Amino acid sequence: MGDGQWRELIESYVAGRLSAASFKRRFMEAFSGSALVPQSIQELYFTVDAYAGDPMGRGHDVADDAALMVAARRALLGLAPGTVPPHTQAPPQPGQAGGPRTSAPRGPFGTPPILATGLGLGCLIIGLWAAVGILQLFAIAEQVDRVTQLGPVLSTVSAFILTFLPVVGSVIAFFGAMDGWRWNPWVAGLVFLVVPMTVQAISLFSW
Repeated sequence: MGDGQWRELIESYVAGRLSAASFKRRFMEAFSGSALVPQSIQELYFTVDAYAGDPMGRGHDVADDAALMVAARRALLGLAPGTVPPHTQAPPQPGQAGGPRTSAPRGPFGTPPILATGLGLGCLIIGLWAAVGILQLFAIAEQVDRVTQLGPVLSTVSAFILTFLPVVGSVIAFFGAMDGWRWNPWVAGLVFLVVPMTVQAISLFSW
């Protein structure tokens, strides 16, 4: 896709002609099929990829409707008419010396360096978040069972709901690890309080 097509897609969403869900679907399809994309589109990709329209299904993602709209408007500024895409070299004008169009240096597997760095950091964040999330789920179930005596099944079901509440879930998991698993307080605090806050900070900074 060229700059004009990217701009038309984003403007359709900003103007309200496309819903956020439809915009995400069309954007991701276009991005996966594009070999060269402008810098502003690469930056917008991380917000679109992290977007989840349903608050209950959003979990720990930070990209909501407001963040998606802000990122889309910012990308439009980088796609102003008349600008040269940052990852393509404009063809030489008649009478000017110059070679054929070249693309920016690419990283492993043909991925642009900036995008490769972002994807690598994103994979690290997702892996760490998934590991903590699994531990948090079992720690919450342990604490719920100890306090309410609901039994393993109902406690686990309750834990599935509570683990998606960032502050409440982390606190319950903290006490579940200490009281149920006999973890040292500093270990439980590191895993269920410090690590989640650090990952969220890194996610916000990256996006």
